[in-house]
Amino acid sequence: MKFNLVIEGDKKEATAKANALAKLGRYLDAKTLTALADVVKNDPQKVDLAKSFLGIS
Repeated sequence: MKFNLVIEGDKKEATAKANALAKLGRYLDAKTLTALADVVKNDPQKVDLAKSFLGIS
């Protein structure tokens, strides 16, 4: 299945975001991906903790 998405950013950033989203879609099931999206949208403390863990704060 093919979808059209709008991703904000310059060409380099938008391409990196699209590639990251494709990778998440390839490796996570729908339930997990939906839960992750909910955390990203609604729990900034968990997002900050994850960024810290990844070394990208």
